[in-house]
Amino acid sequence: MGKVKVVSKNNQVSVKVKSTKDEQLNQNMAELLSNTAVEGFLPFHIVSDNNGFAAEYGTAGYETAKEFFKNRVIDQHTFSVFMKSSVNALSGMSAYNMEYGNVMVSLDTVLIESATGKALYLYYPATGYNNGEFYNVFLDEILRMIRTPMNSDVSFMVRLKELLKQPENMTWNILGEYADSIDVPAVNRENMQPQVHVVQTQQPETVQFTHQAPPVMYTAPVQMQTDIQNTGCVSGGDDKICPVCGMRSTAPDAVFCIGCGSRLESAMQFSVKNEQTEIKKRCNKCGFSNNSDALFCSECGTKLEDIGVLESTEIQDNDDNNAKDTSVIIIKGGRVVDPVSKTDEIMDIIIKNNIIEETGYNLNVMEGAEVINAEGLIVAPGLMDTHVHFRDPGFTYKEDIITGAAAAAKGGFTSVVCMANTKPAVDNIETLEYIQKKGETTGIHVLQTASVTKELKGVELVDMEALANAGAVGFTDDGIPIMNEHVLVEAMKKAAELDLPISLHEEDPEFIIRPGVNQGKVAEQLEYGGASATAEDVMVARDCILALHTGASVCIQHISSGNSVEIVRTAKKLGADVHAEATPHHFTLTEDAVLKYGTNARMNPPLRTEEDRIKIIEGIKDGTIDMIVTDHAPHSDEEKARPLENAPSGITGLETSLALGIKSLVEPGHISLMKLMELMSKNPAEFYRMIPGSITKGAAADLVIFGEKELWTVRKEDFASKASNSPFIGWELPGKIHYTISSGKIVYQR
Repeated sequence: MGKVKVVSKNNQVSVKVKSTKDEQLNQNMAELLSNTAVEGFLPFHIVSDNNGFAAEYGTAGYETAKEFFKNRVIDQHTFSVFMKSSVNALSGMSAYNMEYGNVMVSLDTVLIESATGKALYLYYPATGYNNGEFYNVFLDEILRMIRTPMNSDVSFMVRLKELLKQPENMTWNILGEYADSIDVPAVNRENMQPQVHVVQTQQPETVQFTHQAPPVMYTAPVQMQTDIQNTGCVSGGDDKICPVCGMRSTAPDAVFCIGCGSRLESAMQFSVKNEQTEIKKRCNKCGFSNNSDALFCSECGTKLEDIGVLESTEIQDNDDNNAKDTSVIIIKGGRVVDPVSKTDEIMDIIIKNNIIEETGYNLNVMEGAEVINAEGLIVAPGLMDTHVHFRDPGFTYKEDIITGAAAAAKGGFTSVVCMANTKPAVDNIETLEYIQKKGETTGIHVLQTASVTKELKGVELVDMEALANAGAVGFTDDGIPIMNEHVLVEAMKKAAELDLPISLHEEDPEFIIRPGVNQGKVAEQLEYGGASATAEDVMVARDCILALHTGASVCIQHISSGNSVEIVRTAKKLGADVHAEATPHHFTLTEDAVLKYGTNARMNPPLRTEEDRIKIIEGIKDGTIDMIVTDHAPHSDEEKARPLENAPSGITGLETSLALGIKSLVEPGHISLMKLMELMSKNPAEFYRMIPGSITKGAAADLVIFGEKELWTVRKEDFASKASNSPFIGWELPGKIHYTISSGKIVYQR
């Protein structure tokens, strides 16, 4: 027995009731609900079979619906709440060449209806999860995930499974590893009607598939002015497609789109019309290219206004639409700062065929060349960030490879190295190749590490040699410390054999009461507990000694403790091949920032004391710390709006890194601009066994052009990243970036 709970989002209310196998009772209840108006509107979606019934109410007032369902109890039933938006959003996935249908969520089962013969069946226990707010978050995260364009080689089902396996800060139970062994039955395409299969079990070991439900039929609300009766996303025949949002309909008499209300077009005619050319409207928020008449971005939902319309262009074989392809670029009069050649002088640069063809003074301007006036600006090798989280695959509502690369380009980075803690983790060649292939479309160099251990569990090593041969540039379980010394030693030995670096997150959980905030005065004031610097120090000491004895090239990631800096300094003197990286937030902020910026100053390892900050700067000055990285860790606004103890750790960093390096290190006189470029370009490349960028004849044309002293203000709405979880919003910073050029193409222009 249970009571109905009703929640509201965007003025939409929906109720689903899950029953036992009492088909007649279900039909009776479905009939009752279908004839019951809530605030004048009948349900537009009713499903009834021997597993339950569901009713969705479009545009129903929250209080009215709540009053209607209040205290209604039906024996032998459990109840759950789900949002109407899931059906419309999921039924429109064919816009991304993913022909999957509707999602229905109950306390017991996550059901996915597929029109392509593939489906994912997830066991979902009812115990303890009857909270409407839980379902809001659950569906929101699914919707964010599916709105992201994806490589066709990685199925939507795999991504959804991985999202559900281990969501952040939630306890979701599913079949997990059992899902891979389930024999998925094919979907009957007879009459082009989608069918549903349901997992009927409380024990994963005894999974059984039972019935096939009747076709899911839709009757749209009156106010949508649509006569669509079926939105199953099945290709075939002369389907209809919405030119605005991309939703496909198989209903032959459909006129209007159930997703956005726009008039539908013949899918065949639409395809022919768009075969040779495409007219796109680029979203200023996320950079996604939408149809020219789109009102809202298909990627992030931002209103497009009448801005960013691109010219109609021939479709190219490659997918790189983010870079401006100019065959010859001439950069005039910029101050070249090159840490490789040690050049620091004003000169011209000619770029042709993706390489630097010539450097010199008063070079002639070729006809048809794009000329960049760089007078008063710095021209430096493209920056390289060797520690970013692009959340792809698995958490693409936070960030994905495309938007992460756009943020990198806006920050002056032409190369990034992504961490392996995706979902699934990069512990297999398939995931590695997915990221590599998608990275090739971004316009910058997206490099990928592999995890050290399978599923980041710290127990069993991955096939390091196979992953190295497939293109992994290093190994890391970043985000999770490797506590098993035996496993780590074997990993270090293998990494040394492969001549690839291994990077380590150094926090011993035994010394952490609660992560994200330093165990000090601020944590004490907030009664938070915190993470002790000892947690970092003991791990750094252990791993420096292991590096010394194994000969591995080891990076101590995002160093935050002054004592750890001293330990690394000593290890280097002993001859260990140990390197250390520091982030702008650790050399700019202290633990006091938590009091001002809240969750946007929560990170792992945490911001520490002023004494620690100064010691980090000293380590940068004397070479103990080799690299400046961002640890770019995007999170959604909703996640960062949680209480401090429940919010995820991390901040975005790609778009503010160079500016903070200038503000916190160069302007106070700690280091020169040349040294900063070394820390952000030359050293990271050399650590990952790559030829560092240089502004010399024949070098790859990877450059950043910026005004060293030119001020700009960090604004939330200006981020190219999907996320804006930064404590630096509102700060006025130097180092305004004008151009980023990658492989001879302009990938960012102010």
